[in-house]
Amino acid sequence: MRSFKLAILLVFAMVVNISKANDTDSILSLDRCVELALANNASGRNASNNTQAAVELRKEAFTKYFPEVSISGLAFWTHNDVLEYNILDIIEVGIINQGKMASVQAMQPVFMGGQIINGNKLAEVGEEVARLRQRQTNDELRLTTESLYWKLATLKATRQALLAAVATLDTLDSQVKVAVDAGIAMRNDLLKVQLKRNSYRTEMVDLDNGIKLVKMLLGQYMGLGTEGDFDIACDVPHDVPAFPSELYIPGESALPMTADYQLLQKNVEAKKLEKRIEIGKNLPQVALGAGWFYHDLLKQNHNFGAIMVGVNIPLSGWWGGSHAIKRKSLELDNANNELVDLGEKLEIEMQDKWNNLTAAHRKMDIAVEGIAESKENLRLNRLYYEAGMSTVTDLLEAEAGHKESIDEYIAAYGAFRVARSAYVITTGQTE
Repeated sequence: MRSFKLAILLVFAMVVNISKANDTDSILSLDRCVELALANNASGRNASNNTQAAVELRKEAFTKYFPEVSISGLAFWTHNDVLEYNILDIIEVGIINQGKMASVQAMQPVFMGGQIINGNKLAEVGEEVARLRQRQTNDELRLTTESLYWKLATLKATRQALLAAVATLDTLDSQVKVAVDAGIAMRNDLLKVQLKRNSYRTEMVDLDNGIKLVKMLLGQYMGLGTEGDFDIACDVPHDVPAFPSELYIPGESALPMTADYQLLQKNVEAKKLEKRIEIGKNLPQVALGAGWFYHDLLKQNHNFGAIMVGVNIPLSGWWGGSHAIKRKSLELDNANNELVDLGEKLEIEMQDKWNNLTAAHRKMDIAVEGIAESKENLRLNRLYYEAGMSTVTDLLEAEAGHKESIDEYIAAYGAFRVARSAYVITTGQTE
């Protein structure tokens, strides 16, 4: 019996530990949310597949360096002889009405106008472009995940502030009731308190719906489904975070680190290679080959080997080829123009993101000052009301002002965290 009780206790302990582990796993940090989004989001998986496809294309291009080997075979039967001869108008003789042929050939490109070399270089550029685009996708996933994360965090913090405001009104409701019963306050004051509390309760319904919706969006984005059972491990701090001056990088220094600018550079590189390939199409092409051939056409087996040289000179190709080369030159000019123009615009975007970060931090400072001022205003109005020197309307306005200042700080904190992430990503500091 004692051993049976011990077994039950062990099973119960295991269940409790598993439950605690599951509870811990369902509380997600920001880093964990980003990690799940990068691993599970459909956009991220597609970007990874595109990168792998580019790797396979580069490997495919490398095979063009090797000989092209082919094997062919043919057997035929005819209802009439293939060759017929009339001998002195006396007799007709026909030969070859069936036969077999086979061959094995290998052709090694020797000079293809640089098309194979440049084609391989272009495939390598394509692989690098795919990796940069995957990095872009990861940056977008990271920024969206962080935006949803901080949206959820600020909504939850706003809900806590609203609960505190409702609790304050509950206390005030009890105090006003006592005053009404004692005949020192009007019932109208009690109704004002109750109406304000009901408006907060209505706001609570909208907040709960907003929290549920953002959790669904975040869960779907992380690959946990729209009904994922999780929560986030984040609280809005009371103190303003230190200004992240260490993050600042001059635009011209940050530009080469960004995936956007590197893609512009790869576009220029690709256009140069495309132009070289177009030129190569109009140059002579030389290939060496060897083969083994077999045929049985006259009821005798015969086979032989051969060495071959193939030369192709596209004389008339230059008529249209010269225009194709000019077209590629113009595309190269456009790529260089985009490199300069879009590079300058990226620097402007970096400065805009830094301005947003600076403004968001300043707004937090102002909001904190507002909280202190509204808190003091609420304290004084409460004293004035208790001393009969102000009305309940003044007290409710002071309380609403205090709650509004808290909401403004919470919103400013969320905007600061998103602005910080946006600046880090825009300046290429994610890797």
